[in-house]
Amino acid sequence: MCQVGFLKQEIDTPALLINLPKLDHNIEKMAAFADEAGISLRPHMKTHKCPIISQKQIAAGAIGVTCQKLGEAEVAAKSGISDILLTNQIVGQKIDRLVKLAKRANVKVLVDSRQNVVELSRAAREKGVQLGVLVEVDVGMGRCGVQPGEQTLQLVKFVHDQKSLKFMGLEGYEGHTCMIPSFKEREARTLEAVRLLVDTKDLVEAAGFEVKIVTGGSTGTYMITGRYPGVTEIEAGSYATMDKKYGSVEGVDFLPALTILVTVISHPKEGIAIIDAGLKEMSVDFGVPDVISCRGAVLAKNLSEEHGKLLLEGDAKQLQIGDKVELLPSHGCTTINLYDQFVVTRDDKVQEIWRIEGRGKFT
Repeated sequence: MCQVGFLKQEIDTPALLINLPKLDHNIEKMAAFADEAGISLRPHMKTHKCPIISQKQIAAGAIGVTCQKLGEAEVAAKSGISDILLTNQIVGQKIDRLVKLAKRANVKVLVDSRQNVVELSRAAREKGVQLGVLVEVDVGMGRCGVQPGEQTLQLVKFVHDQKSLKFMGLEGYEGHTCMIPSFKEREARTLEAVRLLVDTKDLVEAAGFEVKIVTGGSTGTYMITGRYPGVTEIEAGSYATMDKKYGSVEGVDFLPALTILVTVISHPKEGIAIIDAGLKEMSVDFGVPDVISCRGAVLAKNLSEEHGKLLLEGDAKQLQIGDKVELLPSHGCTTINLYDQFVVTRDDKVQEIWRIEGRGKFT
């Protein structure tokens, strides 16, 4: 149980906290960059999955949201967000949901195959909507997308021939470069990727097709991609909450607004404390979280499902059963999806409780 007005030490745990001043700082900082760079900002919702945060980003100047899953886009539309980019391929039975969503929101989707284009076109025609489409270009990540250049142009031509689809532009995600620790190396690799995207845009335009949107970018590359001539918008998402991994990437200087609050539940021997959170409360794909509220405490790597072990040195040996400990998640995106709500704090007091409405929207 947690209520507005509780002090941090009164919050039942495990709890996922958002520091409101830090969150607002991060949102304003990215909005200021976009304004200075003369580029549109369409933040990714897949990190925080919370419409309230998306609405705050839009209020600060974002033009809409980016979603990775159709379920997230449906949550966004339900909250009143009307401009949505789905950076994924929607195939099979999900297409019916997509075209229904297109009746109540300005939704755009990625394609990278003729088969999918045909499926989308048929469904949009049957429902009487025109669906916005961007061709995804593989700029080096080796995931989805068609190859830059002529292959992209041929798919653009095919999309353009479908009367129920509207070709809107190109998307290329340089996810393979966004967490390179060295800024110099990350910049060089990112410029290579974005050049492929923009050169392809020039080729498509030279063939007579209007390219309204050229989009990509992440929290680790926004400052590079966002200043590249020809790119029209960026999709960064993790910057709002941040995490340990992005905090280790040179030049990514947003504030850590996201933490996990846990409680010491056992002190079995000197130098060891057990907390009430494990693999079901924190992701470890980028390593274990850092302990940030207790100097000398380190979270052991071998987490159990519901327990974590703190290794204690120095002042941390004074931790007692019932004490609260605050952790910095290693990966915000995969940690947030484990929780139903954010406990929003200011000056160590609970201000609001925000539902993570997009949590678990895998389809």
